[in-house]
Amino acid sequence: MAAFTGSPLDSTYQSNQEATNRDNNKRNDPQVLKVQNFPVYTHAAGAGTGEVNIGTLPQGEITIFPDLCRVISSQFAASADLHIGHRAYTQPDGTAVAEDDNAWGDNLDAGGGAIDAAFTLPAAPTVYDSVAGIEVYAMVDTGNIEDGDTIQLVFVYASN
Repeated sequence: MAAFTGSPLDSTYQSNQEATNRDNNKRNDPQVLKVQNFPVYTHAAGAGTGEVNIGTLPQGEITIFPDLCRVISSQFAASADLHIGHRAYTQPDGTAVAEDDNAWGDNLDAGGGAIDAAFTLPAAPTVYDSVAGIEVYAMVDTGNIEDGDTIQLVFVYASN
């Protein structure tokens, strides 16, 4: 079987997100918590390590509440570590923000059992501000993700 080397591999759901990410008239209502429940990604690219683009958070200034967000995964192969992060993006003032594979989860032990937990990072609600949205991805860099393994991410945020 060929080794999975997805760097990055797009989820088939990435371009078919719920209309809430596309509806600019409703997305940025102030003072309202929103839930971005990305569809379950089911791996089907062979065992190995690599990256999977999960979806995109909306553009503009948002506050993410990590203690309300969830990472849900099946058990991966022994010793597999799961990271939850974002790709590089640009802020409205032109400042580039570097890619961060550990923005919301660092070395989560997917090889030790299924995960259903709040985001471990950052420790407090954090403001993000992007021109074109923030692409979210998952990375397995130790152990393997195998066919049939699943990842689901749920973000809870408010538009500022």
